[in-house]
Amino acid sequence: MLFDPPEHTELCALLATGTVFQVALVRDHGELAVCKRLLPRVRDEPAARAAMVREATVLARARHAALPALRRVGQDAHGPFVIEARVEGTSARGLVEGWRARGLPVPPRLVAHLAAAAAEALAELHELSGEQGPLGLSHGDLGPDHLVLGPLGDARFLDFGAARFAGMATSLETADRGTLPFVAPEVARGEAPPGQGADVYALAATLVYLATGGPMCAARDEAAMLLEIGERGIDAGLCARAAGLSAGARAALGKALALDPAARPATARELAGALL
Repeated sequence: MLFDPPEHTELCALLATGTVFQVALVRDHGELAVCKRLLPRVRDEPAARAAMVREATVLARARHAALPALRRVGQDAHGPFVIEARVEGTSARGLVEGWRARGLPVPPRLVAHLAAAAAEALAELHELSGEQGPLGLSHGDLGPDHLVLGPLGDARFLDFGAARFAGMATSLETADRGTLPFVAPEVARGEAPPGQGADVYALAATLVYLATGGPMCAARDEAAMLLEIGERGIDAGLCARAAGLSAGARAALGKALALDPAARPATARELAGALL
């Protein structure tokens, strides 16, 4: 599929094509950046446009090293686009698959480091404030593709199209459920929208995947996976296989994967403290 770069940019490479966005590496006024466009087939769908608006709004309001910086937004003959700073690093999925190709799990020390860094970064994002008070930010779609280990060992997050924030217009509300199987059971059942509590669950699931390499559930097709996660969630017993984490950290991840939201850590800050 072709990607139409905005004016004053040069297409370098098509990076990904998802269900809503095309993502490309471009040269924007001489600097490498990431450009996102809506896929042509969803360009006029309200949910797709809401995802682009949410991502641009979050990046415009929230300034943090774990987030890509927003360069500019615009619209041309090919539809709206968002240009963001390029995020360097390797995704959690890339780490798992890279080490698996060598016949090895992700090194325990690396698992422990990224777990602590990611939980701390998520806590900071949840706690961000702006001129009018707390942003109330939640990612909404945490998973192995959206957690990145930066070149300096820092944790970074990508793709805020499913994000939620304080004061968000009702027109931007959509039925997002995140990426299976890294979805809180109540979100999978459609009982609650993505929020900060669901972020904590999704991060815990992602970290267990990082440590174990999966599989995270028995089901393989999307419908069966949605049913399994909604009914049982991810088996907290997987935490026992999470090499590289202390007994306390494994217990904290198990608690964060509880089927009952009331039994989980109350905040990402609480989870971060348990993973130190």
